[in-house]
Amino acid sequence: MRVENLEEKLNSRIVEAFTSGLSVIEITRTLNKNSAEHIHDLLRGTGDIDTLPKEGLRRSYGIDVKWESVLRKKGYSFPRWCTGWGFDPVKAARELAQGEQGDVHEALKRDFPAVYARMFGEDPPQRVLSTRIHDSHPSVTIVWHPDRNAYVAEMIGNPSINAGGIDLEHALQRFLVALRFDEQIKRLELMIAQIQNQ
Repeated sequence: MRVENLEEKLNSRIVEAFTSGLSVIEITRTLNKNSAEHIHDLLRGTGDIDTLPKEGLRRSYGIDVKWESVLRKKGYSFPRWCTGWGFDPVKAARELAQGEQGDVHEALKRDFPAVYARMFGEDPPQRVLSTRIHDSHPSVTIVWHPDRNAYVAEMIGNPSINAGGIDLEHALQRFLVALRFDEQIKRLELMIAQIQNQ
């Protein structure tokens, strides 16, 4: 499958995962991405997440400093995190400050379990290793395909994962992108299946 088609498929799986109940941060973690910004922007672009109102963006919500730092490392802010969950930032900050158990607490616990445990005096959760879908040492062939007028890098044993390039190096680079997209798609599909089986 072409890299462009895989990227399109990945984006549709991100939307599906979000509408199935996964949060932006859970999707980010599933995809092994460092930043949540692309996923949030994609979902805002599809209309699945509301746009932040311009007023009040710079205001302080008085949330835990370490959590704010973790959000920043993810390319996120408290107001964006709230809109991703459908929360009003002022009410969410108040709920957290007052220690009320509710949807905001559950969201924080799902997205940042270690931060939640530290903030509310619980035992930190055990780290769960991400599932590898493909062999970590894939074998690849790169051959010239006259019909595609390109070098094509193809996974041995799974020819559906392939990519064309103008030279050997370009074909291999695009193949690695295709492999990463395919892995991310399959991880999301596993998460969606888990949610639907609950």
